[in-house]
Amino acid sequence: MHKIIISTLLITSFTFGEGSYSFLGTQTSYLNYNTTSSPSLGLKYGIQKGMWRSSFNLDHAKNGNNKLTSLIFQTDKGILKQSMEKSLFKPHVGFSFGILQHKENVSDKGYGIGLNTGVSYLLNGAFDLDLSYRYLSTTKMNKLNTLNSLTLSLHYFY
Repeated sequence: MHKIIISTLLITSFTFGEGSYSFLGTQTSYLNYNTTSSPSLGLKYGIQKGMWRSSFNLDHAKNGNNKLTSLIFQTDKGILKQSMEKSLFKPHVGFSFGILQHKENVSDKGYGIGLNTGVSYLLNGAFDLDLSYRYLSTTKMNKLNTLNSLTLSLHYFY
C-alpha cells in the first residue's frame, strides 16, 4: 500500500505548479456495495494541470441503518486528446484509493483501491459536468468487498 501512495504522490506532484488551477465540486452518486444500493452526496476539492487532474472526494451514503462514508483520493488523465481537441466532451481514466467506513449495526473500517473512468462536459470556462464510474476493491473490511459507483459532479474552476 505504501508503494501505491508514494507512486500516486509522485505522479500527482506534476500537477502542482505553474499553469495549474484548483476546483471545488459537489457530487451525487449511486453506490452499489455487497447487497446494498444507495444514493450518496459528496464534496470535491482538486487541482488540474493540462490533461492531469487530482482530487479528494468526501462521500456519505445512507440506506436505513446502513451507512457508508468515504474519503477517496483520485487521479485521472484525459485521453483521446487529438480526436477530442475541439469537442466539449473530455474523456478520462485513472485510479483511486482511500479510506472507507461502513456501518451496519457494527462499524467496519478499511481501505479501497481501484480504477475510474468518465467523461467531462465543459459548460464554460469556469464550470464542467462530470459523469464517472469508479470500482474499488477493499481491504481490511469484514463485510464490504467491493464498491461500484456512478457519479455526477459539478466542478467550479478558480
